[in-house]
Formats: sequence, C-alpha cells, structure tokens
Amino acid sequence: MRCLLVDDEPGIREGLAALLRRRGHEVRTAGDCAAATAALAADEFDCVITDWRLPDGIASRFVATCRSPVVAVSGHPEEIERLGSVREVLTKPVAPSRLLQALADCHTAPDEVVVDEPAADVRRLLDAADACLPAGACTTIEDDGTFVVWRTELTAGLPLARLEQLGGDLRVLRTEGRDRVELRLCRDGRPDPSLPIVDPEASWPQVAEFAVDFRGRTISEARFRACLQLATTFLRQGRRVHFLDIPPAFASLASDWETAHGVPMRDPVGPRLPAVLADLWS
Repeated sequence: MRCLLVDDEPGIREGLAALLRRRGHEVRTAGDCAAATAALAADEFDCVITDWRLPDGIASRFVATCRSPVVAVSGHPEEIERLGSVREVLTKPVAPSRLLQALADCHTAPDEVVVDEPAADVRRLLDAADACLPAGACTTIEDDGTFVVWRTELTAGLPLARLEQLGGDLRVLRTEGRDRVELRLCRDGRPDPSLPIVDPEASWPQVAEFAVDFRGRTISEARFRACLQLATTFLRQGRRVHFLDIPPAFASLASDWETAHGVPMRDPVGPRLPAVLADLWS
C-alpha cells in the first residue's frame, strides 16, 4: 500500500515509517498540515496515517478533503472529529501490531469479515511451547512479523524452566488479579515494539532511546567507525543507542570499541528470536 504518514515527532515518524516499509508498504512522510496537504495534492495514497495535533493546526485541515481512508492517532482520541474519511481512531502509544491491523482494515471493504489468525508457520514452530503445557491449558499468540507474543495462564505444574529453554523473554504477569505467563520472542533484540529504528546512513533522532539496524546494509569500515563514535556521543549525553545485527566483519571492532570506551554499544535489551524462528524473516 502507498501510505502517507504524518507526525511532527521525528523519532516516531521515522520509526513507524521503517516498520511499514519492512512490511512492504511504500511510505511518504510529512511533519505538519502544510506538508501533508502538499503531499495529498501531488500524489494519491491508499491510506493516510496521521497524528491529530500538529505544529500548524489540527489534522482535520487536510483530512476533511482526503479521498483516502484515514487512520487518526492521538493521545486524546476524544478530540478527533469523526469525518467521513476517518476509518480508525487509535490512542497513543500505538502498538505496531494494532497499527498494522488498522492499515489492513483500511484495505478491506467495510462489510468484509477479517479473521485474525496467527501465521501458520509461527503456530507450527510454537508447538514446542504448547507441548510444555498441562492438558487443557489454553494459549493465545500475537504475531506482527517482528514480535511474537505467546500467552497462557499460570497454573500449578507449568514447567517454566522448559519454556525458558525455548529462548525469548519469559515473564509472569499479574492482570486483574490473575497470573499469566508471557513468552515474547523478538527478531532483533528491541525491548519494546515502539522503539524507533533508524538506518545507519540516516539522521539519528534526538530521542532518549533508539536502535540502529545494520541488517541487510552494505557499509564501509569508516562509516561503521563513524556510527560507533556518534553512538558514544549519544550515550554520554544520557541516551541509549542499540546496534542491531552488526555485520560479522565488524563484530570484533564493535567489541574492542566497547572495551576501550566503556560504553555497552550492544547492551542486551531483549530476547533474540531462536534460530528456528529467525528463518521466518530471513
């Protein structure tokens, strides 16, 4: 789908744009009402995703005349005008899986019924987790292509040690007075789906925490050293920078840099997807 993404916060805008591009969407971005209006006048889009409060006004300035379905996002959803083009209203912060579903819904006729089923290959590979459960236990799976979250209720005899051996981040959480077990598997090690991800060649956002993704990038040693230096500067300013999928050729260099400068460039921030599951996204 061709998407117009409108948000005045660079970290959020570029992070969401990277997510959508990874899922095969073509994304153009804008930072305010004027830029969004110009983009809509110059091009056609299958969907518009927009923050509601923008620096030069409210998104209704361009949404009112928008011919494309709109996904409106705000920390104050009650303020959003239910204009004819507004298909979905989402509350910040938005989980990537929820945004991707809203985007899919915009591409679906209103009278169609969409069955939200986990991907078949994920279901098959997570059978190992289901096999650990006592008879009669129920599970749910959320899968947005980057994060897989498997949940079940905590019951007597549940073999947590065996579940931990599957890899990933295993947590016991209490919700509404009930304990549940959540196994979260992550392809690239991010601690949270909303963490912005940037290209090493792009401008790095002025946010408290973000990740630089080297996966599939061809990069010179000089450029990689420049990334290390910039990350060191950010870290000393109190920001957290995570390097994801460091090219094997530079693994030793990154390790030496960490030791020499005392900055954990590759500080563990979350689980990596086990090899058997990583094939899904290779």
